[in-house]
Amino acid sequence: MKTRREALKTAAGILSLVAMPAFAQSNAWPNRLIKVVVPLPPGGVMDSLTRLVVYHLSRRLGQTIIVENRPGGNGMIATSAVATADPDGNTILSTMSSIVQNISLHKSPGYKMSDLLPVAPLGRLPIAFIVPTSLGVRSLREFFDKARTTARPMTYGTYGVGSSAHIIGEVLMRNTGVKLVQVPFRGEAPALTAILASQIDSAFVSVGGAMTQADQSVTLAIANPARMKRYQELPTFDEAGFPIRGLTGFSGFFLPAATPKPIADRWAKELRSIIALPEVNTRLLEFGFEPMDEVADFPAFIDVEVKRWEEVIREFNISI
Repeated sequence: MKTRREALKTAAGILSLVAMPAFAQSNAWPNRLIKVVVPLPPGGVMDSLTRLVVYHLSRRLGQTIIVENRPGGNGMIATSAVATADPDGNTILSTMSSIVQNISLHKSPGYKMSDLLPVAPLGRLPIAFIVPTSLGVRSLREFFDKARTTARPMTYGTYGVGSSAHIIGEVLMRNTGVKLVQVPFRGEAPALTAILASQIDSAFVSVGGAMTQADQSVTLAIANPARMKRYQELPTFDEAGFPIRGLTGFSGFFLPAATPKPIADRWAKELRSIIALPEVNTRLLEFGFEPMDEVADFPAFIDVEVKRWEEVIREFNISI
């Protein structure tokens, strides 16, 4: 049986360019190269799971598909690129909660939600709060007790300014009265590297990312309403005594808003079918995602998420 780390490496090793044999093509979609844009560097769980979906998608469509990593700007660079792309169905975004958070955090994020068409959910993405084992704490309460008595402000790593990690960090500081210093990284991989080197005191990363380094770090809590199906041993922030209003992240696929309905419907059908495959579903759980099978209306779900994060950002006066 593969270890969690081996599973991640296997998925991350799937080639960005999936070249398929020549198929007889008509003028109907898809009839040329497809690009899946990811707003994160290669190697993280979001990138790895997207590549696994792309692998199956390429085989089903009989079409060459590339994954294009465009990190930076808390996802705004990648999102803007897709929002302004030709709406022919050949460019799609695989992204996270930052797509709705940026709308409330930035006056000019480079896109509007009306520029994009929510197509299909990938999975919920609970966030893990981890510390290096060298810090010597085993619970969230111990961490904040230490933060209150340490001479210098303790640090927490995030995968970007304005990300879910940043917002949850701000909520925790407000609720505890403890000042932490954010250290933003371009994705979770460099944040994990900094944790392993004890360069930062804590970090918010995906649960899957945390589990790949479980021998050198401690997961103190996860941002999820309940314990996860795959990682039952991990307590939620609420269970640890530090409620964060159920701020769980999500991931999913978005097309340019003007994409023709028949093409968008085909995307939704193919993506939902692939995500339901046993192999993909197993990897989804191993990587620290939770299924979103119950979300039948993804656009309506996104409308709710926009309002939910907007309320939290306004209530806690979070700015960047």
